[in-house]
Amino acid sequence: MTKLGIILSSARPNRVGEKVSHWVRDAVPTGVDVDLIDLREVALPAFDETHSPKAEQPRTTAHALAWAERIAALDAVVILTPQYNGAYPGALKNAIDFLYTEWAQLPTLLVGYGWGDAGEVLPMLEALMTRVGADVVSTIGLGFREDLSVEGELFVREDRTAALREQLSAITAKAPVSVS
Repeated sequence: MTKLGIILSSARPNRVGEKVSHWVRDAVPTGVDVDLIDLREVALPAFDETHSPKAEQPRTTAHALAWAERIAALDAVVILTPQYNGAYPGALKNAIDFLYTEWAQLPTLLVGYGWGDAGEVLPMLEALMTRVGADVVSTIGLGFREDLSVEGELFVREDRTAALREQLSAITAKAPVSVS
């Protein structure tokens, strides 16, 4: 069975990302095992390993080991990001920076939300994920007013929902199947 991670990257108390994560989860094809990864719950400290993840040295902290194992167990991933001041949350950048080989060739879909359909954050996140070797299949942006309210009420445009379903099918089909 394919294992899909959905990373909820906002750690703010008043976030709307949880509602966006439900929208994504509802579009996941049947037969796919979902791991909802809430970075607020993962709560990684600022990077504190003794070596760069790119150096491929053994990890020295329990939280880095656990984080690496969780991402390595995925066959594909969806990263949900708000657009905060034109960028992604610091918790997301830190979580990405803790790893390197785990991102390599991982089929990845980026879903952003914010003003202007998250048009500033998605290209930045795509560049970062490409740099760490992820296989970024596509990006989907949701806009305040057009798809959701700033309070998190969802009324997503049908073309966005159709694109989400199509891209979820694409990344899960592209993923190697895990043996559980």
